[in-house]
Amino acid sequence: MTIATTRTTALQTVKLVKEFHGFRATNDVTLDIMEGEIHAIIGPNGAGKTTLFNLLSGFLKPTSGEVRLFGERIETLQPFQIVRRGLSRSFQISSVFPTMTVRENVLVALQSPSGLPFQFWTPLHKLEALGPQADAILADVGLADSYSRLAADLSHGEKRQLEIGISLTQNPKVLLLDEPTSGMGSEGIARVIELVRQVARGRTVVLVEHNMSVVSELTDRITVLQYGAVIASGKYDDVRRDPQVIEAYLGDEAHA
Repeated sequence: MTIATTRTTALQTVKLVKEFHGFRATNDVTLDIMEGEIHAIIGPNGAGKTTLFNLLSGFLKPTSGEVRLFGERIETLQPFQIVRRGLSRSFQISSVFPTMTVRENVLVALQSPSGLPFQFWTPLHKLEALGPQADAILADVGLADSYSRLAADLSHGEKRQLEIGISLTQNPKVLLLDEPTSGMGSEGIARVIELVRQVARGRTVVLVEHNMSVVSELTDRITVLQYGAVIASGKYDDVRRDPQVIEAYLGDEAHA
């Protein structure tokens, strides 16, 4: 006798539309991202990937449609409210405090879920109660030995690691990563792949990524956007053979 198992939908969009002065940046986007999977959003420049991420995380409000996080509609909520419901994100552009140390960056970010009043002028010694949490996060993202370095002195790849660590301070159930390997060489890319695998344990990860080697190695499923609309969704090996995807994005790589 086979027992059926039901997977939970972690993040869902229903006919999601975002218009800017009559231009549809996302066009009836419907997605179902399952709990525990690593899901990539790919597509050519201008396909609507960043707009979609901004809609998912509350930085933009949709013209129409729905965003659901574990069944709860969140498209009308503010970003901080969405974070508190379990969705966090990193950004393509570095968003760390350069004059603070690596550990201080994490300590400041930990104020919110700790229940402490969120104040940038809070003396750092008052945050030391959060030190064990900060140290554990730095170990998770491979920065335990860099805790005392200024964020400004980190390499591009190390800043990415720190940004992911900052995202983890909110203990998200769903983590959005925007171009996590952008601008990296092969060594940095390999390190980020392993980092994403580690942080994905016990949570759902959604990433925008241009590097198809990363996408093929890392993800369970992918969704391809073109002109703001979904043209394909599924496992990488299936999607890469889709004629629309070949024409829109992958080109000769799909025949490699």
